[in-house]
This record gives sequence, structure tokens and C-alpha cells, in this order.
Amino acid sequence: MIKNNINYILENIAGIKQKNGIDYDINLVAVTKNFPAEDVLEAYNCGITLFGENRIQEADIKYNSDILKEKKLELHIIGHLQRNKAKTAVKIASMIQSIDKIETLDSVERHCSLINKKIDYLLEINTSNESQKMGVFPEETDKIVEEILKKDYKFCNIRGVMTVGPLCEDQAEIRKSFRNLKNIFEKLNKYFQKKDFDIISMGMSGDYPIAIEEGGNLIRIGTGIFGKR
Repeated sequence: MIKNNINYILENIAGIKQKNGIDYDINLVAVTKNFPAEDVLEAYNCGITLFGENRIQEADIKYNSDILKEKKLELHIIGHLQRNKAKTAVKIASMIQSIDKIETLDSVERHCSLINKKIDYLLEINTSNESQKMGVFPEETDKIVEEILKKDYKFCNIRGVMTVGPLCEDQAEIRKSFRNLKNIFEKLNKYFQKKDFDIISMGMSGDYPIAIEEGGNLIRIGTGIFGKR
């Protein structure tokens, strides 16, 4: 099932790219929250090397298991990161997609410095302005960017932005949210002015075609690959 699902998604991505004249890569993060290491291994054997986890403790146990610890795969933290979990996150991940507070970034920087490890991160933006969601509100992005630039982090490298689209059936609202993130990305790109500020992470199993159409280049798929949790 996993192999067939991966093939379907990759073929669908290729079709969307062709239809919309997209000539850049669309990268896929396989989200493994609540799925066992055996499922991760199956996806890995199908050619997937980039995985995402929401919970630090689950990720630590799973990706350090005998089944996976020797595999050449990359792990992104995509769920909300608490400062007291930063130490573990830094050890197991190559990117944290969910930075939304300077205090969290400070903690990540400190733990990276202790093990001399550089890590990439994305700013999570709450593009739908939903109070129950994590993320920086769009009107607050200038402020957090100013703080990032002022601090000049040595170990934490910003690579772009991330959002979770509104959990609704209204495609116009979903599209609006993703378009908002693309606009924020373009604005922030003028602040950072560096070649590797290049990631727009948006789109999940139910809305990734819209995300790609609106400029997303990193999509996060869980259910679409592994089935229902």
C-alpha cells in the first residue's frame, strides 16, 4: 500500500508541475506521526529519505531504533517545539520547521552550540489567523525577523517559512492562506537576502495540490502515504 501511495503522489506532483509550468523541485516530507518504524523503513525502501515528526519523544525513540538508526535519512521536526525538548530535537533533526518564538530559537541555538552542530529552521506562520493554531501571526513577522537579524545566530540557519492551511473544505480559504505565505516569503526574502532562503513548506495530504499551485516547494504528507492513523 505504501509503495502504491508514494507512486501516486509522485505522479500527481509531476502532473501538477506540468500543468502549471513549474520547473523547480517539489520535495516531499513523509510524516510518520503515530506510525511505527517498520512503516518508515518501507517508505525508505521506496526511495523516500526525508521524514517529518510532530512529537520529539516519539521521534527520538523511533529514529534511534535498531531498524532505522543506521539508515541515511533526514528528519524534520514539524510539530510545536517546547524549549525543554530543544536538546533532543537538535540531536535527532536536521531541520525544525516550527519555530515561532525567539525564546525557542535561543534554546535551539544554545543546544546546537554545546554539540557544535548547525541546524536549519523555518518560521511557522499562522496565515489563517486561527487562535487555536501555533505560529507567528502575519502582522508580527517583521518584529520577529528584526530580532533574528539583530541576534546573528551562529548555529541556526533560517531557510524559509512554513504554514498549516485552514482545516476546512473551503478551497478559496485554503488557497488564500497559502498565497499569504508565499507573499510573506517574498517579503522576508528581501530581509535575509541569501541564496538558501528558499523553502516554502505548505500543503498536506488533503490540500497539497493547492499548495503547489500557490508556490509551495516542500509538502508534508502523512495519511496520503501511510493511511489513516
